[in-house]
Amino acid sequence: MEHPVIVTGGASGVGAETVRQLQARGNTVICLDIKAPEDSNLEFHQCDLSDPASIETVAAGLTGTYSALLNIAGVPGGLDPELAMKVNFFGLRLLTEKLWDRIADNGSVVNVASIAGNNWRKRRGAISDLLATKGFDDGMAWWVANGDKVGTDAYTFSKEAVVVYTMALAGEGLSRNISVNDVGPGPVETPILADFARDAGEENMQAMIDMIGRPASPSDIAEALVVLAERQISWLNGHHLVVDGGMVAGHSAGWGTGR
Repeated sequence: MEHPVIVTGGASGVGAETVRQLQARGNTVICLDIKAPEDSNLEFHQCDLSDPASIETVAAGLTGTYSALLNIAGVPGGLDPELAMKVNFFGLRLLTEKLWDRIADNGSVVNVASIAGNNWRKRRGAISDLLATKGFDDGMAWWVANGDKVGTDAYTFSKEAVVVYTMALAGEGLSRNISVNDVGPGPVETPILADFARDAGEENMQAMIDMIGRPASPSDIAEALVVLAERQISWLNGHHLVVDGGMVAGHSAGWGTGR
């Protein structure tokens, strides 16, 4: 790509593998993360997506033009629901808004949602109300007042919000031919898989994994992110791309467990 690519969460897990794949294809990558990546040659800006002041500072320092923004950073919701909302949605939204004018024409934005975001239609009204908030603090105030009324946990709601936000932003990108899509992974073999298993229930998580044979590797998800970042499918826009090895299909079709 002509301009650098910005990747949040690029220091570990899916983010680090995405950085590696992008670089292998000749792209210049800028990593935003709360911790430094192992690659000391990678341009790195420390950014805490739960802190709007941190986001504002980093965004003010990124003054170039960028081919793509990949919002990969995320946290599970079991330990701190407010942190899940801050990082997974409000921080993602604020950073994207701050960098939007610096995304090159014909560029791309790729968000990481989850298969947990698949049922966004059930909460379309609440998500619309959330998206109508302006800014990080206004959004958090809405969540504090309404989070116990949305009918699901913070992690699921944050990912549902990412799916609908992706669709909304895709419309805004039309005038400059910026594509906006999201990837919805199933379980991925990263250090935080245990946290997700605890949130979903150990037996339930294992049954889902057994149905398709294994969890995803970071490489499996990164491949999809790179395809979208590079716009290898040029007419794809506003799409929630489920990348789960067939897990949702198997659950819907009743594949059973094991292979």
